[in-house]
Amino acid sequence: MLTVQIENDPYVGMLYLGRIQSGVLSVGDTVHAIDSEGNKVGDGKVKKIFARKGLERYEKEAAGAGEIVSVAGIKNGGVNITLVHADGWGEGGPQPLPTTPIDPPTISIVVHANDSPLAGQDGTKLTSQLIRDRIYKEALTNVALNVLPGPTSESLELRGRGVLHLGVLLETLRREGFELAVGPPKAVMIPDPDADPSAKGLKRMLEPIEECTVLVKEEYASTVVQKLTMRKGEMVSYDTDEDGWVKVVMEIPSRGLIGYMAGEFKNDVHGQGTINHIFKAYEPYRGAIDTGRNGALISMSAGEPSGYAMAPLQARGVMFIQPGGQGTSFPLCYYYISYQPNFLQNSVYPGMVIGESSKALDLYVNPCVKKQLTNIRAAGADEKIVLSSPKVMTLEEYLAYMSDDELVEITPKSARLRKVVLDPKKRVAMARTKK
Repeated sequence: MLTVQIENDPYVGMLYLGRIQSGVLSVGDTVHAIDSEGNKVGDGKVKKIFARKGLERYEKEAAGAGEIVSVAGIKNGGVNITLVHADGWGEGGPQPLPTTPIDPPTISIVVHANDSPLAGQDGTKLTSQLIRDRIYKEALTNVALNVLPGPTSESLELRGRGVLHLGVLLETLRREGFELAVGPPKAVMIPDPDADPSAKGLKRMLEPIEECTVLVKEEYASTVVQKLTMRKGEMVSYDTDEDGWVKVVMEIPSRGLIGYMAGEFKNDVHGQGTINHIFKAYEPYRGAIDTGRNGALISMSAGEPSGYAMAPLQARGVMFIQPGGQGTSFPLCYYYISYQPNFLQNSVYPGMVIGESSKALDLYVNPCVKKQLTNIRAAGADEKIVLSSPKVMTLEEYLAYMSDDELVEITPKSARLRKVVLDPKKRVAMARTKK
């Protein structure tokens, strides 16, 4: 039997789902678990056998060839592991069933507990230990997720198959009441054994390359190809049909797709296109990618944003907040359409990113200034305050948007962008130290 899915049952432990290829499997049988190369990785005695009828699961004493069952009692099993009886194989020993290899993780993020001034106001699960236990539990059944120790004792490094894969996990944690802070996504690099000894830094590394397939209307194909080429993509094929559709296949670094698939692609194709990618191989580092992001508008005060203060700030860039808004209104996400988060929020804090500057450098602003009230009646009427709609981003778009010195603060009711170091004087001192 080749296992294709892992389930976790609180009573019987890990369950390995698969289709029996030959023979009969009974409760009490001793089986071995072997990998795709025929090496033994585990064994155990079958404790339970479960089959399904519709959505219901029922227990069986034995199952034969052709049946799809879940087996409990195996130690060190996994996906793409073959379960075999130990006897009757002859001198060659047990042979594994043919498998399709699982793509390796290509994107990593660092997760730790939320430590902002507004921590603990929305969520109920706040400590790093609760976050750690939940993520390790998720890793038991999420086969594409790798969990490694983070740079600090209270953080974890999560490696997955892209920003969307990791975004779904973070969205699940948010809906379960967790509060956490997430670092910027980065590509998973590996050392190049054939690198030039004189090469330094990233030139000695291999990066994951994706085979990206784009299906788009012909009038928008040039824009997509240009954007992917700027992100170090190389065209493999360009095919057209009679209906005006174009199929473009490009090879592009995994880091080149960060930020493009989240929202930029759908704007480029006006909703008339699809993009898919699959891991191809590890290849030499292709160089830095300039995403062209401007600086940030950073709050320098704590309190509730006011329309009076935000009106003149609109000339400085695009805002992420609105008067009386804490961070941004968290949009209805792609993953769970039926869930409606609470948008009512009320404050910002120093070090929080409240918008994107129109220039390359960061700009510190005060969005909390209130109009001073007096008992003297003005001769003319007050000017009407007109504010543009704030830029609203989903969780996945936040992950793709943030820079290396920023974090995304995720709570059950909102998502906020902030600097890693909230104190502006410490940020300036750190920037001087790096130089």
